[in-house]
Amino acid sequence: MIPVVALAASARDWPDRLHRHLLDHGGGRVAARVLGADQAVSADFQVLFIDDVCSFLSPRLVSNLREKGAEIIGIFDPGDGSDAKRRLLECGISDVIEADAEPEEMLGLARAAIAHRAPTVSPPGPGGRLGWVIGVTGATPGVGATEVAIALATAAAARLEVILVDLDPWWPSVAPRLDLPLHPNVRTAVDFVLHQPDQLPRSFQELGALAVVGGVADRGAAAPVGHVEAELLLEALAATFHLVVVDLGPLDRALRALVHRFDTVAVVGTGDPVGVIRMARTVETALDLAAEDAVVLVANKIPARPYHHAEIRAELATMWPGLPVVALPADPGLADAAWEGVPSARGPFFKAVERAASLITESVSR
Repeated sequence: MIPVVALAASARDWPDRLHRHLLDHGGGRVAARVLGADQAVSADFQVLFIDDVCSFLSPRLVSNLREKGAEIIGIFDPGDGSDAKRRLLECGISDVIEADAEPEEMLGLARAAIAHRAPTVSPPGPGGRLGWVIGVTGATPGVGATEVAIALATAAAARLEVILVDLDPWWPSVAPRLDLPLHPNVRTAVDFVLHQPDQLPRSFQELGALAVVGGVADRGAAAPVGHVEAELLLEALAATFHLVVVDLGPLDRALRALVHRFDTVAVVGTGDPVGVIRMARTVETALDLAAEDAVVLVANKIPARPYHHAEIRAELATMWPGLPVVALPADPGLADAAWEGVPSARGPFFKAVERAASLITESVSR
């Protein structure tokens, strides 16, 4: 849900920074610049940002705003010591953030504060079907997480209704890789989920039996898709498709709040000694955020010799005993598929992914 906010008057620069960010990048709407308590109570907004030095901040104001259904986020300067934050908390404000925080961090708090008001999407699938959701993340950029996500979704689409979603906030590349238009994309899908749920299929692109939602087309030029919006989108898609495959890119801070939503989290790293070492941090993060039985290790680009496969499997089993391992061989044919803008549909890489996909489709079918 896109928040409608009010900004209380302040001598600090955060109201201007936040207002300019919203005007330039969207992600919310400013309903009022509030100059007094009466205006705060009478204005129509969902979230009020107010700082600890505001002259009209009081427990009574907070109570009145809560009675009308508004949320309040307090802003404080950590340089003022603990008393600044304490005043906000004593007034009954539950969410606080530092005055020098980035505007998108402030908006993230606002979206989380009103998440309970988000519209419920009616499942269009038969019997309210709830599909399996798989997140594919790379231990580092360039390990092939996008290629794994595409191949997995393509293989599963032979037996199930599957959608591939690009949520990579840094290098969204599913649409370019598959030679698909940049619009519609994930922002289109989020907008439909929030405002016209019945129109959500208009954000899908078709690639044979596979449906695709491309990533953001203007990375850095507009606000990224927030985790609350992304979660609403995944819930809507899981109500329609048997399987939702999500390309997460590297697991950055913005996406970590989503990890609990996935039934499976595939951590992709290169199948070599350095690649295994670089997987460590991402695997531990995934284990902290998701159930242990949800995490799968994917060793990609392993040289063809059986010795290399055995060594990589043994090393992964030693580091993370009990976690399933998918070994994917290096395949020169992937370059041809990439140049043609089509999914890989043959060769040793695809055959290995297809075997992993068959296990997933059997579980989902049950």
